[in-house]
Formats: sequence, C-alpha cells, structure tokens
Amino acid sequence: MLMLPLAITSTAGWIRRLGGKRWAALHRLVYVSAIAAVVHYYWLVKADVRSPLLYAAIVAALLGARVYWGRMKASATARV
Repeated sequence: MLMLPLAITSTAGWIRRLGGKRWAALHRLVYVSAIAAVVHYYWLVKADVRSPLLYAAIVAALLGARVYWGRMKASATARV
C-alpha cells in the first residue's frame, strides 16, 4: 500500500501538479517502504531467517550507497 501513491504520482503530469519539492518528499517514502517490506518479511518468516536477512543486507547496501553518493554530490557542489 505504501508503493501505490508512488506509482500513481510517477508521471510527468503529477510532478507538475505536486511541484518538485512536494513530489520529491512524497517519493522519499520509497525508503520507508523498502525498510518496512524487509521488516514485514522478517516477521513473516518463522524458521529460516536467512532470506529476510539477505534482503535486509541488500536494502542496507543500496541505502548506504544512496547516502554516500548524496554526500559526495553535496560536497562537490559545495566546493564549486
């Protein structure tokens, strides 16, 4: 259900209607959705939690890369 508003507002028309800042704020919910999905999967699995932990590691690596590249971009912009 968390991904539904993101899917609906992914078109150019919705970006114009919402405005860039509000659209970006809404689309940051994808991070919350990814973490919630991993937690939900972990709660769902009773016996072998290796798969949920693998997915958690993948999500953590992707979010960590996102933070890293965001900071690199911000520091490059600050130097100019």
